[in-house]
Amino acid sequence: MASGIKQRNPVAQAYAGALLAVAMEKGEADLYRDQLVAISTTVEGDAQIQVFLESPKIRRSDKKAALEKALSGQVSVAVLNLILILIDRGRQGLIEDIAHAYQDRMDVLAGRVNATITSATKLSSAIRKALVGAIAKKLDKEVVSTEQVDPDLLAGLTIQVGDLVVDGSLRTQLRKVRQEVSQTRFGKDLIDEN
Repeated sequence: MASGIKQRNPVAQAYAGALLAVAMEKGEADLYRDQLVAISTTVEGDAQIQVFLESPKIRRSDKKAALEKALSGQVSVAVLNLILILIDRGRQGLIEDIAHAYQDRMDVLAGRVNATITSATKLSSAIRKALVGAIAKKLDKEVVSTEQVDPDLLAGLTIQVGDLVVDGSLRTQLRKVRQEVSQTRFGKDLIDEN
């Protein structure tokens, strides 16, 4: 996407945008992000909380009362209100998506991009620094990088920035060669015996 915001659930995008607008008015964008991430991480990491939030057998009013009790004074009023609205609308499953969409929007505003560098083996700090520098120079943005190791790449690496993926892995190169060979037809006319 041209704006730099990743493709995410449009409803999560809308909630994230609204919350960020409120946060920026109050000068608390980082605080709200941290609170969203903490709530999202807690929910994703605890099966009992997930069951509690998603169970149709538990009334929404009971869910809201429990969350108000647990979160009041722990998170900002705006973040708490967002969580309560999500429960009212049966959209509590969007908490993680909203946290990610919120961070995406903050990154765009700050001129940052997230790059995921996946390599067959762990990169040296010099190579990682050079890659991040090259990406930053090309995009003219600050780069926040995440490194992953995937031995299945065989050699080389892939770089993902938003929706753009640059794949320089040996695995992909071999796959391309295999496709070309399988599409080539070997016939009598290609074998000319003079």
